[in-house]
Amino acid sequence: MGNLRKLVGERIRMVRKQRGFSQEKLGELAQLKNSYIGDVERGARNISLDSLDKIIAALDMDLGTFFNFNEIDVASNDFDKTAVLEVHKQFLEDRSVDEIKLIHKISRDILLTKK
Repeated sequence: MGNLRKLVGERIRMVRKQRGFSQEKLGELAQLKNSYIGDVERGARNISLDSLDKIIAALDMDLGTFFNFNEIDVASNDFDKTAVLEVHKQFLEDRSVDEIKLIHKISRDILLTKK
């Protein structure tokens, strides 16, 4: 399963729930079938750019906010290494160099003690 497809699906699910929408309600607002919404959220279906645009509009978001994957809890999802690293990279991009160095040091110390 594609990493981006899984990340986009999880992001849609997370924002939909934050808005208090059911899959049916989001489908209605986006003029898409709720079964399609469910398939996209599970990463079982490839989403078209047109459908993604409709969903983002229905969620009342801009593209930049939607594609911020920092809030996704990678520990509770079935993501592979590449997807987890991408989320982690996005999380670090807004940090200062000193913060990134500190996080690196802490991570390194933790991993070295596990050997």
